[in-house]
Amino acid sequence: MVFYGGLLLVTPAYSGLVEGRLPIEISARGARFAERADHTAESSAEALQTLEQTTAELSEELSDATLEITLLKEAIDDKRKPRVPSKR
Repeated sequence: MVFYGGLLLVTPAYSGLVEGRLPIEISARGARFAERADHTAESSAEALQTLEQTTAELSEELSDATLEITLLKEAIDDKRKPRVPSKR
């Protein structure tokens, strides 16, 4: 029991000091560590790239919509102005 108890204390201490990661749970079956964060970093990078692409597309669509609104306002203003008959 002394050996097993020491092992339960040495394993987390070693991984915490040498590898820089601590167990998330210690039970009778041993220490359980969290999965590596490499997968999380990769998925975060992919999500960030997708978000940047979506933002660029939305920005372009917003510019197009703003231009269209401006042109429609100008067309409405042109219709409201009285027309002067030309002398031909």
